[in-house]
Amino acid sequence: MDIDWLINECNDPYVLERLFYVERYAWLSLSPDMCAVISLEGQFEDVNTHWEKSVGLSREQLQGSYLMEYIHFDDRERALADMQKLITSDIGSTAFSFRFLSDEGKHIRLNWNVIFSPDHNAYFCTVHDPARETDAERRAYRDVLTGLKNRLALEQELPGILTDAREAEARASVLFIDLDGFKAVNDSLGHKAGDALLMRAARRMNYVVAQHGATYRLGGDEFIVILPKAPDRGFVAGMAGQIVERLRAPYVIDGQSVTTGASMGIAMFPRHGENMAELLEAADKAMYKVKGAGKDNFAFFGDGEG
Repeated sequence: MDIDWLINECNDPYVLERLFYVERYAWLSLSPDMCAVISLEGQFEDVNTHWEKSVGLSREQLQGSYLMEYIHFDDRERALADMQKLITSDIGSTAFSFRFLSDEGKHIRLNWNVIFSPDHNAYFCTVHDPARETDAERRAYRDVLTGLKNRLALEQELPGILTDAREAEARASVLFIDLDGFKAVNDSLGHKAGDALLMRAARRMNYVVAQHGATYRLGGDEFIVILPKAPDRGFVAGMAGQIVERLRAPYVIDGQSVTTGASMGIAMFPRHGENMAELLEAADKAMYKVKGAGKDNFAFFGDGEG
């Protein structure tokens, strides 16, 4: 193929428009979730057919209508502001939750993952209805090794948790945990021992968190704990201290005593961030600060600064 010809063709606005159209059609057709392309003005440019199953609205009904028509009045300002941030800030994507009007006149809480595409000058939205999960979908939100919820579950659930906290004027906390010394165990005793360590560490975290929140495995030796209703900083510090203490207690694996630790960073909503991306970034930064200060401890974002 003549490369110069291809470059010239791709500079042709009509050819680019056709490429974007094909790309968008494939994305809409192949996604298992509800998907929508929404213009900068908030108008549904295109949707796939999954909307009818969840909210009772056909593709024809949604196309050409405006997102604002379906957002619960109390959620409108925040949801639209979150979408606008994608244009005015360096954030590439965002996730949030709000109540969406169904064909029956009822509002259904849906979880949204939104990307703004400058090339298309539109929002690409993947939308999930947690109430309609099948058993197979539930398994997709679980980490196979530890049984904890996984990164996908975190991305689906955290926006709704923050929405509920905002409505209740409550605090929520994100704890970012990295196991200290895991690599040494994995390298010296093998992957089987490393897997056993991760499973037992997961059980220890769950024991502490219990009814107060949920534990997620991001991957490797990184975990997230969400405390959706943390009454105050002292409560969060108490939970964090218990988790660190339990994770530093020795394990016996393959007949050998193994000791690890945990570096933990904590971000509190809304003080340290108002959405998932901001809170995870703040907690991650606090965690790395703990690692730099000697590991095996916890710290809140912003402590000791300024």
